[in-house]
Formats: sequence, structure tokens, C-alpha cells
Amino acid sequence: MKDFKVVLMDMVKDPQLASVAGALGCFEEASADQIYQEIGSLPEGQKDKKEKVVLKNSFGRGHGSVGDQNYFIFSIENLPRAATLHLCLPEYLAHLQQSLRRARPERGFHLPEAIRNSSLVSEVVELLTNGFSFYKRATEGGLPGEDARFPLSLYTKTNIQTAGNARELSHLWAMVQDKGVPLVVKAVVEEMLALAKEEAPYLFEDFGFNYERLAWYPSPVLFTPKNEMLRRIVEKNGRNDDVVLIDFTTGAVDMTEQEIGEAIKNHDEAALANLKHLHFEFLTSMSVVTLHQAIRQRTWNHSVEPIYLAAGKAVEHSDSWEDMTISPPSIRKSDFSPEYSELCREMLMSYKRLVDDGVPRSEAIGVVPHSLKIWTLIHVNGWNALHSVGKRTCLTAQWEIRSKARKIAKIISEKCPVLAKWIGPQCVVYGYCPEIEDCGYYQEFLRKKEEK
Repeated sequence: MKDFKVVLMDMVKDPQLASVAGALGCFEEASADQIYQEIGSLPEGQKDKKEKVVLKNSFGRGHGSVGDQNYFIFSIENLPRAATLHLCLPEYLAHLQQSLRRARPERGFHLPEAIRNSSLVSEVVELLTNGFSFYKRATEGGLPGEDARFPLSLYTKTNIQTAGNARELSHLWAMVQDKGVPLVVKAVVEEMLALAKEEAPYLFEDFGFNYERLAWYPSPVLFTPKNEMLRRIVEKNGRNDDVVLIDFTTGAVDMTEQEIGEAIKNHDEAALANLKHLHFEFLTSMSVVTLHQAIRQRTWNHSVEPIYLAAGKAVEHSDSWEDMTISPPSIRKSDFSPEYSELCREMLMSYKRLVDDGVPRSEAIGVVPHSLKIWTLIHVNGWNALHSVGKRTCLTAQWEIRSKARKIAKIISEKCPVLAKWIGPQCVVYGYCPEIEDCGYYQEFLRKKEEK
């Protein structure tokens, strides 16, 4: 039973022809526009035949740039958060995501067939319903919606707008063919591709997508049975709720603090590009809530701990399971804390009971809460040490990602002092507050600076 809706909302006027014209324009004297007009004026049968041949011998032979010369925009309703997590993994897709703070009980949650047919279905329905009930009562009790959402399950329904070109949509399609991907995630992606293929069939022919896995820009993978490197790094370096610097390189960049300041002030893109050759590798744990934010913004490179490993550890260490989830400070200090803890624990144990009952892990995983702690290896370069860290250390940023970004900023400042002056909330970086509502931090920052 399908409970989501995929709409191809918009696209390049003729995506297939745009790619064909660009491909031929690489070899012919005529411009891409001239070729576009010429082929576009052919009788439909001839146009169709020409496009098929050109795409088979360009995009179909691994010339990925041909697949970039088009764009498709999808509106997807009532898909589970597990699916939006997967959609946001490839770094060359773009998204506008409905906030989980807008979740409403009437929207409901997805239940895969394997759970609907399980003897534990009543237990699961009650638990996921309790998550919505907690959210409603907690927000009515004064807790921030961004914190009350933590115990909502990964099967909570949401909306998203996703855009990308044929190359990255093909990449996304290949990813959902892998073992471990929930069936609903696969169904959403395959419907996206089916709609795009109706409009541009030869852009989405099977031209050896398995070969292309080496050519596509590698994506972090969440729904995978294993990632041995991540497992070893977490086992060696992982500490509870910490940010650990694994490695860094600063020797490639010879810039002074003044030069960096002038590059920011004067919008000197050449100088700013130099900062991308500073490299910092961090290992950090975070809730799935915050992981979703971190990957969706596409400014940090990630390698992610498999979610099955994270959930398995939480279940295995049930005697200290609270170390395997994230509890927002506002909840820890409230009367809702005991209920929150018990709800998260029961959702994790329900995942275990479902697996023990024969439900595949890939179908049971959607019952785990967004509070589940997961590790990610993050690459931060010198440019996004200023830009994205600035955004995420802003006082209006969500508390957890702000906490992680502050720790990252502190470590980078220590290891690369020439950046230290320019790492902080975005108002410090830009010299003004870009938000609609100014929290006043920058004025206070300037006042303290003058006192010194």
C-alpha cells in the first residue's frame, strides 16, 4: 500500500534535448543553441532516434557531464523521514525539507508490510502514536518543538522538495538497489525515476550504472549493513557526546590573519578558495535529528556510521542505553524527562523485538526514535570553517548542532590560529547579522571588543 505521493513539479523545458545539444556542441562547429533548435525542429521520430543515439554514446559511456545538463524538481508528500534521510545523502541533490517541528498526529506514520503482518503490530502502532502524543503535550507544556520531536520515529511522515540532474538521480537510483535500504525508500526513489524517465527516457536507460559507481561522487550511506572503517574509528576514538579531531592539514595554505580578514571583507573569491586547502577531520556523535540537518546542508563531507550498527549498540547496551541516545537539555530539566527516557527506550527495544520476530532490519529500523545517537566522520575545510561553522554557531541555530559546531570551531582555532579571529557566529564573520531577528550578540561582541 503506497501512502506517499511523488509529483514531478518542474523541469528544464526539454531535459533530454538540452543534454543532447550540449553533448554534440562539444564536437561540432555549431553552438549548443543552434543544435538544440535544429534537432528540436525535426519530426518526432527523427528527433527521438537522434537523441537516443547521442545519449547512448555519451552519457551511456560514462560522460557524466552530459547527464548534468538538465534539471528535475520533485514535490514528495507523506514520505517517512527515513526516506528523506536517504534522499539527502548524495551531495549533488538539493532539498527544501518540511521541518519535523511541523509534524502533526493526523499526518500519521508509515508502517511497512512486514510490520503490519507482524504479531507486534499493535505494540508498534501504540508506541509511534505515543511519540506524537508526547510531542503534543510537551510543546503545549512549553518545550521547544525542535526538542519535543526527538522521540518521533523515522517512520514519521513529512514533505520534501528535491531537485537534481539525471546523473545524480541515476546515482540515487543505484544506491537504493543496495542491500539494507528500506523498501519504502526504494519505492520513493524508483517512482521519482519513473516520472523523470517518462519525460526523458534515454537519460535514464540502464547504460551500466554499476560501472558508474566508481565515477559518481561517493555519497555517505546510512542504510548499509556495515562500514568497517567507521566501526574501527568509532571503536578507537569515540567518546560519549564528544567531538574528536582525527587529523588535520594546514601546511598547504600560507595566509595571514589579515589576509583572511581582507578576503572576507572584500569578497575576494580567489583568496577564499585558497582556504579550501585547509583540512580538518572530526569524529562526532549526534542525534539522527541533527545528522539530518548536517547532511542536508551539503557543506560538510560525511562518512556515516551504519544506522543498523548504531541501533544495535543501543539495544546491546540496554543497561546504559541512555548513552546511546541524545536527550535535549530542555527535556532533561523538565518533568517530561522520565517519560521521554522510557519512550525512547521502548522504541529501541521494539526495534529489537521486531527483528527477533523475523522482521528484516531494513523494515524494523523505522520505529527507532530520532534521538538515536549516531557517529559521523566530518571533513571541514578552511572555507566552511568560516561559512558553515559560522551559520551553525549562531545563537539561533538548533542547540545540538550549535554545540558540535562550537567544539569544532574551538579545535580549529587552536590548530590554525590564523583562522581563530574569523571563526564564530555568522555575525562575527560577516560583520552584521543576516537573520530577520537580530539576537544582539554582535552588538555585545563589539562592546566587549572595545572594552579590551
